[in-house]
Amino acid sequence: MILLLAQVALGGKAWAGGKPSIAILGLEVYDSGSGIDLETTKAAKELTAALRDRAKAGTGPYVPAPSGDKELIDEKLLNNCDSEAPPCMAAIGTELGADALIYGRIEKSSTNGQTIYKVSIKLLNVNRRQLASATVEALPLAESTGVRVSTHARNWYNKLVGITTGGTVVINANIDRGTVMLDDEAKGNLASGKLTLTSVAEGRHTLAIEAKDYQRYETSITVHSGETLQQPVTMVEMSKKPPPLGPPISREGTVGTKSGSSIWKPVFYGATVVEAGAIGFAVFELIEGQRNAGKIEKTSDFAKQVGSLSNGDCSSKPQKFIDFKKENTTGPGATDVKNFEDACSNWTLQKVGWMATGVVGAAVIGSFYMAFLRDRDHTETRTASGGHRKRRELAITPVITPEGGGATLRFDW
Repeated sequence: MILLLAQVALGGKAWAGGKPSIAILGLEVYDSGSGIDLETTKAAKELTAALRDRAKAGTGPYVPAPSGDKELIDEKLLNNCDSEAPPCMAAIGTELGADALIYGRIEKSSTNGQTIYKVSIKLLNVNRRQLASATVEALPLAESTGVRVSTHARNWYNKLVGITTGGTVVINANIDRGTVMLDDEAKGNLASGKLTLTSVAEGRHTLAIEAKDYQRYETSITVHSGETLQQPVTMVEMSKKPPPLGPPISREGTVGTKSGSSIWKPVFYGATVVEAGAIGFAVFELIEGQRNAGKIEKTSDFAKQVGSLSNGDCSSKPQKFIDFKKENTTGPGATDVKNFEDACSNWTLQKVGWMATGVVGAAVIGSFYMAFLRDRDHTETRTASGGHRKRRELAITPVITPEGGGATLRFDW
């Protein structure tokens, strides 16, 4: 009974925890002349509830008073408080059995053309009957409900009661100097490899360190309020390379040297085009020779007197052809002479075309081998002892005779 009376006389202190009690009154909605709307009333209720939750958390210097969840406007009417003067508000706190009192108001306001809530909150020391702290904050309309309003309430409550928010990060690096950045913001420099960051906001952050001649260090850390995080840091020098992934691989055997295939490929392509042209030319002249020879009728005087020269063998014309040509300078006979001479010319050019085809064909085969087959087979082989080389040699020899043309290929091993 004596202990109970002592507790009441001392203003309801929670001696079990050794912390003074606090009453948080509901925020009063202030009417600036445009009336009180439901959205502002709802924001006031959610913000009040969030402030009371911070007191109930028990991590601060106060504990909630048993009857500390009253409404400000009701208490002011019951105690005939025309204003929020400290003596009158202290009387309310005493009646509620609280050592401290939080109260305030919320109103709509316009800043830079944007409508926000202006929140004024005060902390009153009931025993001393004077304000301990006060703050005026801006609350965006979009953040007046839910998780966001709880975040604002936590920060404002901590600000009023003097709680230092955030945690501590102690950095221990393997270098003496370096710039420490938290969320891309420079926070200080290492001294003998150490730096302590205080009042780091709770949550996840990106920690980075930059130093001359070292690679940038970056990692993600999680900070808890009231706790100290020890963060060891190992910086890597720029000149150092990462270790190899495995033992080196050694190979023994033949060693191929890169040939001049890049030169032979254009030769092959060009020779192929020329070969196709030579074949086309020879076939054309053959057909033209047969066509011109075919113009001579078998019953003509030319055929009766001269006969036919097989396959354009005009190199040694018989005397009959020479005599016929002299006697027939005009008329059908002269036409037959011209047709046969044209045929002879076509057949001669045909032989030239086939000779070119043979020569260029040999070049096509040789360049194809040099460009595509030599490197694949192994053009050069070295022995491990003396480096002796065996090289294939290719020789192309054109052959031209009165009867035609061609080429020979020779490989030297």
